[in-house]
Amino acid sequence: MKKIALFAAMALVVAACGGGSDSGASLSSEEQAAVNEFATEFKASFDNGSDGISVSDDQAVCVGEKYVGALGVTRLEEIGAGSAEPDFTVPVDEARQMATLFLDCVPMRDMIISELSSGDTEMTEGQIACFSDAFTDDVLEEMLVVTFAGEDAAPDAQAALVGAMLSCFNA
Repeated sequence: MKKIALFAAMALVVAACGGGSDSGASLSSEEQAAVNEFATEFKASFDNGSDGISVSDDQAVCVGEKYVGALGVTRLEEIGAGSAEPDFTVPVDEARQMATLFLDCVPMRDMIISELSSGDTEMTEGQIACFSDAFTDDVLEEMLVVTFAGEDAAPDAQAALVGAMLSCFNA
């Protein structure tokens, strides 16, 4: 679960360094530069991990374009662009929007389940199936909201996921 929260945190950190718009066709030069920077750093944040999960260039660009399109370069700068310590307590509505946009571009649930199923883990097929059932897109979205807006944003999300995960280890 810490990896999931870390992925979400990385998304916010990288988003704070740049972004893009919903459509690459109508980007200003400033927005396009932000998308390019975002995509490069976002992809590197995944590819440098030892967890085996990576994002494609297209996924990284997609998130950047969606973040700038929805929030704008100025807002991304306000929450920490260029900062080593971005603001991880954006308002809940903004956190929910960021989580939704992130998941529109990056199939995190599928990627995580695929990694668990790769044979590099010591999980049984029953545990993987249980985890796959428990780890819904809605649960992932709530965990991203918590990561972006703080634990008070969805106080039951983390407990629900941890409970489900613990029950799966007995499967």
